[in-house]
Amino acid sequence: MIWYILIILFIILLTWILLGPVIFTVNTDRNLYHFMLPGVIKAILVPSRGLAYIRGWIFFIPFRLDLSKINRRKGEKRGEKDKKRKKTIKKIVSIRQIRSAPGAFRVRRLLLNLDTDDFMLNAWLIPVFSTLNNNSNIRMQVNFEGALFMDMDLRTRIASLLWIILKNR
Repeated sequence: MIWYILIILFIILLTWILLGPVIFTVNTDRNLYHFMLPGVIKAILVPSRGLAYIRGWIFFIPFRLDLSKINRRKGEKRGEKDKKRKKTIKKIVSIRQIRSAPGAFRVRRLLLNLDTDDFMLNAWLIPVFSTLNNNSNIRMQVNFEGALFMDMDLRTRIASLLWIILKNR
């Protein structure tokens, strides 16, 4: 009887992971960078004096991952070069998968105020941004004052990404 309950709970958890929303939130004004699958995982990128670190929770168990210490292995100095064999890279992603991947993402909110420090590029971006602003969730504009701001809420589901991968094989 207990095994049936555990199996049912595992199936419910797997269904939630596949069908639950995956949320990416970026706000450059408040230095807020989130990745979240509600109830399962939450990760926050926290900029610090060094590189940055990731603070997160998996099933309400907290962890902290320092990005400046990831590349260094024990007993290895910075000056040494890695001696690795060349590996062949297999073609994993097709062009059709790349073209259909944006369809799996839903933009809930995108506010972008951009200055590229190149007045010609800024001038070219004005009609492009005005064309993209037809959606009520998207507001993009170009400024010539040096300001940069982005506030984005992007959502998807793992099942929709898996469907695109399987459909376009």
